[in-house]
Amino acid sequence: MIAEYDINTADLDMILLDRFREEGDQEAFAEIVRRYASAVFSTCMRILNDRARADDVSQETFFRLSQKPDAVKQSLGGWLHTAATRLAIDAVRSEASRAHRESQYEPKPPSDSMRWTEVSPYVDQALAELPDETRVLLVRHFLQNVSQCVLASEMRTSPATISRKIKAGVEMLRKQLGKKGICVAAALLITMMRNHGAQAAPLELMHELGKITMLSGGKPAGVPDPAPFSCGAWWITAIGALALTLAAIFASSIPRMGAPAGPTPSMTDDHRLDPDQFREARLHQFRQAGLSG
Repeated sequence: MIAEYDINTADLDMILLDRFREEGDQEAFAEIVRRYASAVFSTCMRILNDRARADDVSQETFFRLSQKPDAVKQSLGGWLHTAATRLAIDAVRSEASRAHRESQYEPKPPSDSMRWTEVSPYVDQALAELPDETRVLLVRHFLQNVSQCVLASEMRTSPATISRKIKAGVEMLRKQLGKKGICVAAALLITMMRNHGAQAAPLELMHELGKITMLSGGKPAGVPDPAPFSCGAWWITAIGALALTLAAIFASSIPRMGAPAGPTPSMTDDHRLDPDQFREARLHQFRQAGLSG
């Protein structure tokens, strides 16, 4: 796993995505699932308000990421939120008649005391219509529980600047909701998103996402490429190399057969020393060594 110190979230996301995209790294994809499963599930639950359907759409979201990782151009979290939102809305529309769909999205009378269940289905749709930078900022802060200080560090700016951007983003979100007939005070909207924005992904969903991870990409991380020859050929080659190595070691560790122990006059096959010459040569060696009487 990549160490997260001194690497901000956006950079780490892209490192993981690049590893999966270029190497088919299942470990990287599993880390993406771990980081974003709860956020994707929460998005689907806000729109669908049905756990089983939210599970299905969450799985479809990550499956699409596994099939088309090149579709992510900037923020991985922003892409996942937008994809989950669109798929969840499509699921709502596909299960309802045209008349029911129109009545579901028709303007509602203004109210500052609306319940979260009335606002929730529209929040993610309105977020998806905001500019990328604003959408990512609101999603990260309210729906993924990332503090303003962490966001400031990631964006290399001050917490005060982040605070101003969040307030401006909330106002933009309120205007988008207003176009859908949802009128809610900024303070109430902030409280609702903080209290109900994030839910932990259920174990059943994580199990299913594990299956998607298992089937994604090419090879698991850390698995070397197969050798360019068969197991049998590898074994024969290895044994041969070992035999040659041992033979070389053995040959270098023993003296040659019949080699003289010390320097002697040169000899050829046609000219060999007779016994007298041999004794004279040995006496000459002894004299040089200081052993003669």
